[in-house]
Amino acid sequence: KLGQFRDAHPAIGAGIHQMITESPYVFYRSYTNGNFKDLVVVGLELPKGKKSIEVSEVFEDGTVLHDAYSNQVVTVTNGKVELNSEFDMVLLEQQ
Repeated sequence: KLGQFRDAHPAIGAGIHQMITESPYVFYRSYTNGNFKDLVVVGLELPKGKKSIEVSEVFEDGTVLHDAYSNQVVTVTNGKVELNSEFDMVLLEQQ
């Protein structure tokens, strides 16, 4: 899953890295080339089950995101997305 996400998002390899939270480790990567813009949020070492991810630095309320790790679609509300998955990682991309 990680390799496919990296292949689909130049921000992972060539983008600028910005930490959102240190623990759990959540960061975003952004890449711009001319009119092309790629933004992703990655969360590592997250709790399994319910999780709330702060994304207000990257995405506006109402933005629909896809978690490529759990294959869930979520909407940004109050600067956050809420997920429930068995995984300790999220890979968020704009839908």
